[in-house]
Amino acid sequence: MSEHVLRPEHNEALVEYIRFQRRKRDTCVAEVAAEFKELKESRLFEDSYTREDVEALIDGLLAVVRGTMKRDMQTSMNSSVLLLKQVLEQAEKAGISIVTDYAATEDRALLDAVAAWESSIGAGTVAPQLKARAALGGARASAPLAVIGHATDPQLVAEVQELRSENASLADRFQKLQVQCTSILTEKTELKAQVESMSRGGEEVVMLNEQVLRLQEELAQAREAAASQQTAEAPTSGVEALLEELRVSQQMVAELSSKLDDANSELLAKLEKSKPFLNLRSMLNKKNVIVRDLRELLKANGIEAANDVVATEE
Repeated sequence: MSEHVLRPEHNEALVEYIRFQRRKRDTCVAEVAAEFKELKESRLFEDSYTREDVEALIDGLLAVVRGTMKRDMQTSMNSSVLLLKQVLEQAEKAGISIVTDYAATEDRALLDAVAAWESSIGAGTVAPQLKARAALGGARASAPLAVIGHATDPQLVAEVQELRSENASLADRFQKLQVQCTSILTEKTELKAQVESMSRGGEEVVMLNEQVLRLQEELAQAREAAASQQTAEAPTSGVEALLEELRVSQQMVAELSSKLDDANSELLAKLEKSKPFLNLRSMLNKKNVIVRDLRELLKANGIEAANDVVATEE
């Protein structure tokens, strides 16, 4: 370990700073000890306590100690920042650039040297020199302090990274499947709308619908005429003529009914055999198969798709 001896005035300033930090440390420890003493004197009156009571006491004490430690550590940190800024301001006034070595503040050998130097400082005695060089300069001479809250096992770190990558991949895959399902369901809805509009549109379909309506009107008129002729009072001399006319009207009604049924059958047959209708039905069936496969894939990965729609073959 390399050494560097400070000038007497600088060494005295360093000693004053370590004494200042020592007082703050002792104050913090005293405050924590006072919290424990207060808990013992003000809360512990019974000979036995339940587990819930003990947990409540410990949690309350933890909250108080945590707040005290955080406040004192924050004050020490702010004081160190102000002290470093004083040094930087003086360096700037002198036209000097200062480079800090944060890695040295975690070097175990240097920390042990500072601890030994601090323990050798007494009240009213000549301040010794901290001869250890604060800056490492090159590579670290010893292992740094372990970082709290982070894994250090290489195998464990690799497993964590692998699980994170797999989780991200599954999340991305799930998002893509959701987008694909939504797109397919939207396309299926559009195809159904096209089928419905096709069943209502088209010149040939319109002509057939008009023919059906016309036949229905003629059938209704024929039935009304037959009913009126049957209920009307006829003279005795024209009974046979009226019966013949009624028979003809009934025959006409039967023929119109047959034509209406044939027209409906022809309309349905032409619609089902039309090429656009068959293409749309084939596309719907293919989309249903894709939706069913995607749903099975989601279930296989343990994912339940929200607002799912059951695919049916049209």
